[in-house]
Amino acid sequence: MGCPSPKSIFAIQSYGLNGIRTMQNQPLVSVVVPVYCHSDEHERFLREALESVAGQTFRDFEVIIVDDVSPRDISPIVDGIDGLDRVTILRNVVNIGHAESRNAGVRAAQGDLIAFLDHDDLWMPDKLARQKKVLDANPDAAMVFCDMVTFGEHANRLNINQAFIPERPSFYWFVAHGNYTISASAVLIRRQAMIDIELFDSRYSTCDDFDAWLKVLMNAPVVHLPEKLAKYRLHSLNVNYSVDRLNDNRLLTALIWRYWHTAPFVEKIKLLPRLGRKYLGRAYFAIRRFRKFKD
Repeated sequence: MGCPSPKSIFAIQSYGLNGIRTMQNQPLVSVVVPVYCHSDEHERFLREALESVAGQTFRDFEVIIVDDVSPRDISPIVDGIDGLDRVTILRNVVNIGHAESRNAGVRAAQGDLIAFLDHDDLWMPDKLARQKKVLDANPDAAMVFCDMVTFGEHANRLNINQAFIPERPSFYWFVAHGNYTISASAVLIRRQAMIDIELFDSRYSTCDDFDAWLKVLMNAPVVHLPEKLAKYRLHSLNVNYSVDRLNDNRLLTALIWRYWHTAPFVEKIKLLPRLGRKYLGRAYFAIRRFRKFKD
């Protein structure tokens, strides 16, 4: 298995099984949790997120927490969670953001399957069990994602109907409809699929996860599980951020063009209007490049 990059990790702290890793206790699933904890509210979110992991009915997992230079010590929170038998905390040398933090977690993962959980999101108890069952039934699929419930003080800012997502959405479907996985917290993916796409692209200011799912779809099917097994928290600490829409437009357009060159003829025709819209949007994004969400 891979290992964390020495450029991003300066300390590793293991819990459970005395930190011993052998083939006998190698987990099937690695849960990767990127963390930046700097307030009482963040501490509460992290505690609730880890409690939702500890409450999973499926038990063959490890937890890899990637601490992105949090101002607060998260160790007491981790110590206080019952039911987490195998936990590793990776501590970044410098703040590298959520995409690279997830990448560090994937590199350190021992499981064949990766489940991402943002530290302010939650899982229902059967999330891992239900998604593993779907992947077992679809051996050709690289990834499964479930529906999500939005909650929190700003839940009304996002109203996405996931009911019409097909069982196996195509590359074109995602390009036409946007990131209907909503959050990486909805995903269970084969580790090799992440390695094949060279992990998340941290050049994005946002939607690096959307970029990853599109790249996965270029190689293998993706399955939608129409069950609400995860909760996406919208709050004041995640709605105030800047998005460089021009930068992200350029990166996504380049990816779509890359797919277009190898796409079936019918999909090439269908994608052309979408590509045209991407280019037309550049003029607007050049003027209003940064999007700011406010309370």
